[in-house]
Amino acid sequence: MKKLIAIFFILSCGSAEAQFRNPNPTPNDTLQSVRILNDNRVTFSIYAPNAKDATVMGDYVKVFGADKLTKADNGVWSVTVGPLSPDVYTYDFTVDGIKTFDPKNPQYKESQNGLSNIFEMPGKESDYCAVKNVPHGKIETVWFASSVLNNTGRLHIYTPPGYEKMKNKLPVLYLQHGGGDNDASWTTVGRANFILDNLLAEGKIKPMIVVMAMGHPAQGFFMSPDTDTDPFYKQFFTDIIPFVESHYNVSDKPADRAFCGLSMGGIQALNMAIYHADMFGYILPLSTGYFPDQLKELEEKHADALKNPAINKLKLFWIAMGGEKDIAYQNGLNVNALFDRYGIKYQTNTYPAGHTFITWRHNLYEFAPMLFK
Repeated sequence: MKKLIAIFFILSCGSAEAQFRNPNPTPNDTLQSVRILNDNRVTFSIYAPNAKDATVMGDYVKVFGADKLTKADNGVWSVTVGPLSPDVYTYDFTVDGIKTFDPKNPQYKESQNGLSNIFEMPGKESDYCAVKNVPHGKIETVWFASSVLNNTGRLHIYTPPGYEKMKNKLPVLYLQHGGGDNDASWTTVGRANFILDNLLAEGKIKPMIVVMAMGHPAQGFFMSPDTDTDPFYKQFFTDIIPFVESHYNVSDKPADRAFCGLSMGGIQALNMAIYHADMFGYILPLSTGYFPDQLKELEEKHADALKNPAINKLKLFWIAMGGEKDIAYQNGLNVNALFDRYGIKYQTNTYPAGHTFITWRHNLYEFAPMLFK
């Protein structure tokens, strides 16, 4: 019997060694795909020994474009960029024309069409969205039944630290993503929860619940200057608001609701202001604007809505852009000019990082203290 046990032990050890031994070590085993250098430059690297071409692109360049990587003899492709300002950045590798997720980096941004990687350049400027030793709220992935689309929808919902013990009903910020992204984007690359945690710890904002919904719940890409074409609006009022108000300790008063969206979600915010201002106290479109043909349609078909007195009763109508490098910049100026002609009151803001989450994170950091005063 002892002999059998000894044989079993020897065989087990041999089997374990066979399972975990790497017989063919490669440079990829110890590769650091993102290295931050002392001068705030960044070196990107990916192991692709059989590839013929590799590039990297992301919002670290602030304009559209890609950096070409150079291949070393060991099969590692690399490029050094920067220096960069401290902040959070996205990037994507492309290898032989195929977008390639960086398997060496577990930090990622989720979007409608896939994943992108994230890295953080630490420093004083990125302190606003850093993970700090402060009380942290919770992010819940929530599924709800949509009677409008006859399917199951998904939300990401932030509740502030200590929410479970709060007796007073809380205000709600509905925070929308842009085209191509989804309801998870604001809590991955957007860092919305950490921004709010830090602001709460500093006493700069009131506790609030943040609801992030899928902005394109049905097939299609909707940018129309109305709330009839896109099924999102009917789902929002029929399914999402009632679900939130029945499952969370939130106020149902319009003054305790805010709606913010970026890019495509910014169009949704503009439409909420024009057609449903009476449902909100605060509306905040970011990096957005109607195209010229949409502006023409809006004025020709919906001029009465532009004259709705409820728009100027909003506590805050805050329109922010990402500077002249923002791809929506001119459309935004055109919308402001239209609002001026109709006597619509609004405030403007600019953070000059283009059409990127760098801009939108800073927007959130700036407008959140103005909510629910």
